[in-house]
Amino acid sequence: MVNASKHPNIDLLTYSDILEFSGITGDYRVKVRKNPRFVDESKCTGCGLCTTKCPISLPNEFDRGLGERGAIFIPFPQAVPKYAVIDKSACINCKNCERSCPAGAILFDQQSIILDLNVGAIIIATSWDEYPILESGEYKYGDYPDVITQIELERMLSPIGPTGGHIFKISDGKIPHKVAMIQCVGSRTLRGNSYCSGVCCNVALKNAQLLKQEYPEMEIVIFYIDIRTTDKNNEEYYRSIRAQDITFIKGKPGDIKLNDNGTMRLFYDNSLSGDVSSFDFDLVVLSTGIVPSRGTREIVETIGLGKGPNGFLTEIHGCLKPQETKTMGIYICGCAAGPKNIPYSVSTALAAASKAATLLSNDTIRQELIIVEVDRELCMGCHRCEKLCEYEAIRVNDNGIAEVDDLKCKGCGVCVTSCPAKAIDLKYYREKQFEETIKGIGAIDIKLSMQKEVQKISEK
Repeated sequence: MVNASKHPNIDLLTYSDILEFSGITGDYRVKVRKNPRFVDESKCTGCGLCTTKCPISLPNEFDRGLGERGAIFIPFPQAVPKYAVIDKSACINCKNCERSCPAGAILFDQQSIILDLNVGAIIIATSWDEYPILESGEYKYGDYPDVITQIELERMLSPIGPTGGHIFKISDGKIPHKVAMIQCVGSRTLRGNSYCSGVCCNVALKNAQLLKQEYPEMEIVIFYIDIRTTDKNNEEYYRSIRAQDITFIKGKPGDIKLNDNGTMRLFYDNSLSGDVSSFDFDLVVLSTGIVPSRGTREIVETIGLGKGPNGFLTEIHGCLKPQETKTMGIYICGCAAGPKNIPYSVSTALAAASKAATLLSNDTIRQELIIVEVDRELCMGCHRCEKLCEYEAIRVNDNGIAEVDDLKCKGCGVCVTSCPAKAIDLKYYREKQFEETIKGIGAIDIKLSMQKEVQKISEK
């Protein structure tokens, strides 16, 4: 990340939004709004002194509310570029940050900047969001303070996190002796997401191991539907975790109740034994699933990319063209296309970068000529082709005539078969060409038949 920020050919536009998008492959125009940080980026050194002087205390979003931040803060410790930002909705204009900043980087009157960019290719890497467990209210999350998510547990386990790497119960600050981890919360269910989020099992295994390393006497129970540890060496890692006195129960808990002594009773159905049982725990950790990020949803509206039933961006083909979208020159990678772990995200990012580099390394774009064409005299502007085109390559103009974008058209022929006026043809596969070919084949057959008859007559 630091190397990327220092590369002479890379411009990082953080804390920015895409407002408009237009153009064609190799000549895309993107309008970007660079939001005001109220901090001069050319002067800020990221020392963090200003953040210590702010009298405001707010829940820290990066620490999932477990820590605190001021009205001026650095988004997270490894932020690149490491600049402070002022939350104007919380700022009380005390000017403490301005007085304490040795670089004089505070700018309370900073305004938004609109940038017009001209680019040849685009890579969408909008990551993911956590399953909205607070909205669903599953397992009393939000009601019981000692029901947390794996991400919150990770922030507590981090040496630079809000608890300095130590685990405490949110309710009373005591170290939990019994910890339950519930897998597939929001995943593989008709009430949430039907798909597997792919990474939750390995995250739970890793966090369970970290807990055991610091608290060897801690009892940890993992409730699961199936442990899915794909990729290289992950199955071996799973087996090593099982040997560390960590209990695995195949069965998903159905209910949780708070006991008088502050513990929580978890009721579950053991799928292997067929018994309905319960355990008391001090801390319950929910392995919440992956959902499309807010940025993914916004990019669908701004750029007009296709999305699947789960909200993730869709590629042309999951195996043959996993990084390419319906629009040439726009590529997707990472969790923008679906749940992925870090190695898989990196490999898809490299593939997308390779695709973009290949496109931009050519002076001209080669396009397959087998695309559709519209007979303007026959077109009646019914919009049927426009509605059925998956590549958004055909549009009915203001004059009621369908027009084809040659760069977007893939020659699939859906519009050809759907046109009631037969106003659309596929180049090199036009209907008249087929008719003439059939007539030619028929003429050859007739000629051969006549020759055979003449031969028979001559033989007689």
